Amino acid sequence: MKSINLRLKSKMNEVFSIEPNNLGASALTYYFKKITTYFKVMPFIYIIPLTFLVSVTLYFLLGRFLIKLVTVLQYGF
Repeated sequence: MKSINLRLKSKMNEVFSIEPNNLGASALTYYFKKITTYFKVMPFIYIIPLTFLVSVTLYFLLGRFLIKLVTVLQYGF
């Protein structure tokens, strides 16, 4: 029982010793932290409208080619 408790404590220490995100450049790290805070709070409020907007834009730009491409990818995978 003691060994299980020690293994559990060591695993918990591994989980809590994760370093913060650092992208190298301070400007990139700053923008990364600003953008991800919104995704951590309410991701679907931002992701669903953005995805819808991108898909409608691609449909207007590519038209029938987009439909054929999606069909090929759907049957290919």
